[in-house]
Amino acid sequence: MLLLDDILMFPVKGSLAGFRWIVNMVQKLADDELLDDQPWKERLIELQMLLELREISEEDYTREEAIVFQALRDIRARREAIAADMAAARGEEEGGIGVYTGYGER
Repeated sequence: MLLLDDILMFPVKGSLAGFRWIVNMVQKLADDELLDDQPWKERLIELQMLLELREISEEDYTREEAIVFQALRDIRARREAIAADMAAARGEEEGGIGVYTGYGER
């Protein structure tokens, strides 16, 4: 009887599994996008080059630089929050990075 139930429920279970996979992939892509600081670092280099070539003014550079640095701070805060959540899930103490050297107690 269980085999028959599995066969009859496959359209429902299969579509739910597919939907769950799609949602997980979208979540992973969104997390990767929110935690990727490389485009912001490239933007900062681009701004520095534009300033050196005098294609933007000092005021424009300062304004854009502030936006870039704020985005980088936001990314760092998100990374630290994720690391803290993962450490809490593992039952580790809060308050820094623990380095195990092999000596003494953990």
